[in-house]
This record gives sequence, C-alpha cells and structure tokens, in this order.
Amino acid sequence: MDNKILIFLIALLSSCDLIISQDQDKNGIIAKVGDAYLYDDDIIYNPSLGDSTVIYNSQINSWITKQLILNSAFQNENIMSQIERKVEDYKESLMLFEFEKYLYANSMDIKISEDQISNYYNENKDDFILPFNLIKTIYAKLPLDAPSINNFRNNLRKYPNSDTSEVISYCFQFAEKSFLEDSTWIKFDDIILNIPFPRDLDKSNFLKSRTFYEIREDDYIHFLRILDKKLIGDYSPLNFEEDIINTILLNNRKQELFDNLRDSIFNNSVRGVDYEIY
Repeated sequence: MDNKILIFLIALLSSCDLIISQDQDKNGIIAKVGDAYLYDDDIIYNPSLGDSTVIYNSQINSWITKQLILNSAFQNENIMSQIERKVEDYKESLMLFEFEKYLYANSMDIKISEDQISNYYNENKDDFILPFNLIKTIYAKLPLDAPSINNFRNNLRKYPNSDTSEVISYCFQFAEKSFLEDSTWIKFDDIILNIPFPRDLDKSNFLKSRTFYEIREDDYIHFLRILDKKLIGDYSPLNFEEDIINTILLNNRKQELFDNLRDSIFNNSVRGVDYEIY
C-alpha cells in the first residue's frame, strides 16, 4: 500500500477513535462514516475475548475501514451499474418465481390422478427398467436369548400365511433392528447393509433361490423373509415409481400452465399494443 494512503488511513482511524470517546453516549452512536452509523449495540463482546478496549477498537476500526471502501465502491460508476443490473435481474426472477407459485396454488387442475400416473408408466415402461434388485420383505435382528425365538422363526417362514400381527408385535418387543413394511418395495442392497452376507454373494442367484434366510452374528440372529422380488433388468413396479412419475407430470402441468398464461398475456398485449420493438 502507498505510504501516503497508509498514513491517511491511520490518521483517519485515530481521529475516529477520538470521536468515539466523545460521542459514544449520544443516542448510542459510536462512529459515523458518511450516512452510515455504528451503534454500541452493534459491537460483539464477551469477557472471554479479553481486553474490552482492544476488542471495541478493533471492531470499530474494521467497520470504519469497510465503510470507507464501500464509499469508494459506490463512487465507481461501472461497479454500480453492474450491481444495479444484477439486482434488477434478481428482482425480476423473484417476481416470476412468486407469480408462478401463486398461479400453481390457485390452479384447480394441478392434481395428478392415479390413472394419469398409470398411463404415463405404461406409455414409457422402457424408462423404468431396474438397475438394481428390489424386494418386499420382513427383516429382524434379534438377540439370541429372545423368548420363544423358535416360534417366531416358524411364523416368519410361513409369513404371511401365519399370524402376521404376532410376527409384527414380536419384532416391536424384541428386535434391535427391523423392517416390517411388507407391502413396500425396498432396494435389496439397502437391506443387506444390516446383514453379514459373504462379500462374494451372488445377489441375483440368492434372490432366485431363497425366500427365507437367517444368519448368526455374535449375540444376534438376522432373519430375512423375502415376500416378492424384482431383479435387475425387470420392469420396476408402478408403485415404486409413483412419486417420480407424479413429479414429472406435475412439472409438465406447471410448465403447460405457465406457457398458456404467457401466450395469453402476449396475445392480449398484441391486441392492446402494450409493447414496442425498436
């Protein structure tokens, strides 16, 4: 930094400290640069930070330096022009965003029906080929000393052709971990994260040949009852893709709504001569 500028800033900051000591009780103002004011409440201080005088002076001088630099920036026409353009662009984008939200919130035809989801799925079925294995399952990790564990094992093997409520209740009482949503498709990889399978497990062959599996790990037994499966390369089940399809259709509907509104506004403007091109 040029020595003259450095000397000027030091002198300016020193003079500000003198003004601070004289005026800090007046309306809580402790420093002023141009039209900007620093108030006593703006100072952040905690006794753990050390000497209050040092902390106060450091924050005051930092604020003054920042204001002086800002004043210089405000006087630069190129910078101000760029900032004003960016602010205007942001304002316009925000207005459009809020206007779209208003339109969607007040649209009566925005809900997606089950038939529309089903039709989209059937028309685009090749887009829903599985890159991973899915299963419907009941999983439980139980302590070895859990009561009546043999009875639970037998019920789980026969599930759902057994007392399903008894299986669910038993897991709630004794399982350290469990997955009990038997009608929900879940990635096989997500389930086996909890189970000590061999590292070289052939997942496809396992799923093709097994509907029940148990393995001991230390003081626990992992139980897995596979109720249904979809393998890599199969079509993904519709109910597994419903949320994704709903989002796709909803976005399409929103875009269609906005496009129609834009065209309507444009056509009305043409008739009313609300715009000009130079």
